[in-house]
Amino acid sequence: MKTLDSRNNWKIIDELLETETNDWRRQMLCQLKEHVQAECGGDLEALMATLVDEPNFHNWTATEDSGPKGYDNLREFYSNLIASGSNQFEYRIERIVIGDDTLVTEGEIKVPFQGSMLQAMGVTGAKPGVFYATRGRTVTFWPFSRDGQIMGEDIYSMTTDFADAEEVTLNPYTYGEDE
Repeated sequence: MKTLDSRNNWKIIDELLETETNDWRRQMLCQLKEHVQAECGGDLEALMATLVDEPNFHNWTATEDSGPKGYDNLREFYSNLIASGSNQFEYRIERIVIGDDTLVTEGEIKVPFQGSMLQAMGVTGAKPGVFYATRGRTVTFWPFSRDGQIMGEDIYSMTTDFADAEEVTLNPYTYGEDE
């Protein structure tokens, strides 16, 4: 059985920070790392502090955008994500492209869902109390404000169907833990 570990999400960020000398690029990389650690570690206040006052998120699938818009909607989205345990995803970023005001990340993502959630969606065979993960490829554009806050996410992702989710174990990350 596969184990998901969110600590893999920022490994490439740490590698880039070892050699990046441009202060602005370092700011964007550090803010991205803080954002991902707070999200995966379940710290809603620290997570929201990485964002501008009115962030806009876009989750694109084909021609539809299901991302939350505005502070209150995003806070509710993240609160629900953390409560569900799906915030403990593993996004093995393989590449980061750094622009003047945007970072682009690309890699393999595995998103956990509780068996009870899958049952409620009609997935047969899912067991309550067990986590299952979808997997796929994701590209995310991270625009930044001039003061270094994340303005949103533009996510382009294709993952396996919920019915094809594989049973996984989680190696939970706690926000702020020593690495």
